[in-house]
Amino acid sequence: MESRMKLLLENWRKFLKEDTVVPTDINKKAISIYDFDETIAHSDGHIDVSDKETGQFYKRITTQREYDKLAKTGKYDFDFSNLDKVINPVELVPVTNRLRHDVKNNKMQVMILTARAPNAEDEIQMYLDSIGIPPGDLYIVGCAGCDKGKYIEEMVRRNPSIEVVHFYDDSIKNIKDMQTAKERLRDLERVRFFTINQINPEMEIKKMGTSLGVERKPEREDNPRPQASTHKKSMGFLGPGGRIVERRNK
Repeated sequence: MESRMKLLLENWRKFLKEDTVVPTDINKKAISIYDFDETIAHSDGHIDVSDKETGQFYKRITTQREYDKLAKTGKYDFDFSNLDKVINPVELVPVTNRLRHDVKNNKMQVMILTARAPNAEDEIQMYLDSIGIPPGDLYIVGCAGCDKGKYIEEMVRRNPSIEVVHFYDDSIKNIKDMQTAKERLRDLERVRFFTINQINPEMEIKKMGTSLGVERKPEREDNPRPQASTHKKSMGFLGPGGRIVERRNK
């Protein structure tokens, strides 16, 4: 079940102009992209509703069902400005452990790609700093509900150093958009690995499919070369600070 915050963002993004700049100065071979809400942290949010005719405040809503019901009437205006803030964030430790590990990797460029607007970038930066993840070398991008698949595809094409892509997100839509982008990027021979990881409600990281390099059909050779084996990397270590949610043993 999606959180209240995630559901509100789905509607909020309809009211935002997509004017997101894709970085072109990445000089590392590997990039790791993380969603924020329900991937790095849980957080709260709300929408204030006012009467269109009188302009008076009507009520504050926090659920998709409330929004859908009021929006259908056409009688109300909606203030989404609260969603510029990161409110009551709760760290999702299995993911932030992986994030900390990637941040320490000098060969890895890390990006936080969120459906929030650019106004939220500073808030996300301050939150990461508060839980011991230095944001100085990170790209933090509020893409205002953009198609993340298209965004990452364009970024990979415009940064010729990128050969490896890792993506982490809880949204099924974003996962599907990224799978589509992954297929389109098959024409780039330099992209050796493209892994897509879904964050499920139990805060587990589920790898969706295999890496791009493994999925490529091998060319026929008279003397095929041996294939190198692959190994899973460490999940990293728990960092200091911040409110955290520990995974319970079943």
